[in-house]
Amino acid sequence: MQVRGSDAASPDCTIDAGLEESNGRKADVCEVAEKVVTRAEGALKGAVSAFGLPFEGGRLLLRERQLWGLALVSLLLSLAAFAAAFGFVIAYAGEIHTWVTAWMPVVEATRWYTWLWVGPAKLGLLVLGALLFLAVAGVCVVLAYIAASLLASPFHDVLALRVERIVTGGVLDETGSGLLGTLREGGRALREELRRIAFFLSVVGSLAAIGILVPGAQIVTGPTIMAFTLLFLPLDYASYTLDRRRVSFAEKRRWVWSRAPTMLGFGAAAFLTCLVPGLNFVAMPLLVVGGTLLALRCSPERDAPRIPTVH
Repeated sequence: MQVRGSDAASPDCTIDAGLEESNGRKADVCEVAEKVVTRAEGALKGAVSAFGLPFEGGRLLLRERQLWGLALVSLLLSLAAFAAAFGFVIAYAGEIHTWVTAWMPVVEATRWYTWLWVGPAKLGLLVLGALLFLAVAGVCVVLAYIAASLLASPFHDVLALRVERIVTGGVLDETGSGLLGTLREGGRALREELRRIAFFLSVVGSLAAIGILVPGAQIVTGPTIMAFTLLFLPLDYASYTLDRRRVSFAEKRRWVWSRAPTMLGFGAAAFLTCLVPGLNFVAMPLLVVGGTLLALRCSPERDAPRIPTVH
């Protein structure tokens, strides 16, 4: 039986169609890969940029004398917070280490040759225990700074306002003026700080309770508390500026989560600032200024103006 050309595809046409389909799939894969790389580059760039904001804030503090008085109040409270946290960690070092390492197995050498693997295992567990202890100690320091932020919140609110005025030349402020307006805003700053602290303690407290009650859960709850703390720090220190714009607490949480790489970059810098000796004494004013710059640069408002870098 003979097949006409109109009823059967040519072998060459079949090959060409297969090549076109294959090239189309390759183009789709390349396009997806390009988008992934572009997003990864953007996330990394945002994280690096946000990491430098507290230090950029430090340059602004050194340059602008009108900020020194408010920064001094924050500085004194930072000193008190660090002293309290350091004393707590030293006093309860044994209990903290026991808690973070309670899930670890006990590795013993039953024969002399078992030291070939028991030795490295013991060393690895020792290093891991030390890292977990340092992470918890860092969280204790951050907790102390958060408590100090509550006392300093009215001063931080005014400090953030002055920073915004210096950087932008004006202030987007939906609050009242005069003495009554100032007192109202001081109370509002205190109330919002209490809300943020209650949110932080509820999450960290729940995770800590799980770590205490569930054997072995510390290996998950410890890093989770650390990651949550890194995301909470930008939420806390950017809120002074965002609160004046009447950005709701739910909107601020969504804003932080939608820009997670950027927020983690700022949070990592803030966390290190709280721990580095010498730098931790000026942590709160640095973070208030840095958080104000973060809120201005990455504002959740769609039509926010672009804010230049402070030199």
